[in-house]
Amino acid sequence: MQASARVARAQGASGGLARIVLVGKGPPDRGGISAFLVDLLRSDLGARHHLRLLNLYRDGDRNGGKLSRANVTRTLADAGRVWRAARDAELVHIHTALVPLMTLIRAGLLSLAGRLAGARVLVHVHSGMVEPWLAGQRRRWLARLVLGAAHQVVTVSNGSYDALAAALGASRVRLIYNGVDAAAYDTGPAHDPPRILFAGVLTPRKGVVDLLRASRLLRDRGVEHELLLAGGTPEEGAPVEAEVRRAASTTAPAARFLGPQPHQDMPALYRRVDLFCLPSWWEAMPLTVLEAMAAGLPVVATSVGDIARMVEDGVTGRLVAPHQPEALADALEPLLRNVELRRAMGRAARQTVNDRFNLSGAAAALDLLYREALA
Repeated sequence: MQASARVARAQGASGGLARIVLVGKGPPDRGGISAFLVDLLRSDLGARHHLRLLNLYRDGDRNGGKLSRANVTRTLADAGRVWRAARDAELVHIHTALVPLMTLIRAGLLSLAGRLAGARVLVHVHSGMVEPWLAGQRRRWLARLVLGAAHQVVTVSNGSYDALAAALGASRVRLIYNGVDAAAYDTGPAHDPPRILFAGVLTPRKGVVDLLRASRLLRDRGVEHELLLAGGTPEEGAPVEAEVRRAASTTAPAARFLGPQPHQDMPALYRRVDLFCLPSWWEAMPLTVLEAMAAGLPVVATSVGDIARMVEDGVTGRLVAPHQPEALADALEPLLRNVELRRAMGRAARQTVNDRFNLSGAAAALDLLYREALA
């Protein structure tokens, strides 16, 4: 009864059209948060509220998460920007990876700036590292202290929800799955040889080296294919990307590095390939998987984070354990050899996005949360 009354009050609050500031790294950043913000601004959420983006992207910013003088200075400057933007807003919606430590402190300071300006504050957590990082009691206590200014915390995966609920209390945490607009994607033709696409930052933690090794195993078995790698420098810096490229030169020299891809170019890129592979060591709910599924591609991925809730093994793709190049090759091989199997799984994948992970559903859930926060 209390929950129903709260929702009823929220739905009537101000009749919608609240002034909302979205805070985070937007274009030209090519990460998942930027893609989500672009989709959110284009969604029907913009018809229900006045949305504007406070873009905190900085060119060459590849040292996120490190406790350094430069990051502290940047965070204080960004907190000032949030405070000024929040003075003319009712709600500040901050998008963040939340961890490691400097990123957590940054999220807390941005939240405090919005709160001091008189706005309600939501912190939206996108990282798959939240669950292992908050495993210890001391870090949970620290998260509770640092995020004290946020009225509500949103997360995109079940594991992150459990970890944040343990730290902050379940009443302060809301789980809202990511969603994509399937109408923005369509299926391309089959290619000979078939093409595998990886999209993400070039770092071993995304499983890129595992995929390169799997590609080598497939070639040794006589399975012809092309491997396309779309992505750029990770937060860890250029030396990590260089490590991946060195691995490619010795393991899979035929792999093609496409570089970072603008979000608006991704639908065309998905049309140029036959299946999508993301063998990450950890994730939350990666948008690239949903985008590939919306484009009618079968997905081969690791069963980490909430990927197993997105990809149904044997129906919309294949799931393997992380750090297992041979198992990855075994999962890819039947799909590379059988175009009809790829097509059937791709159709099922697109239907899954339409039914369970569409952008309209995510926008509606955020709309309700906005109204509750402002009620």
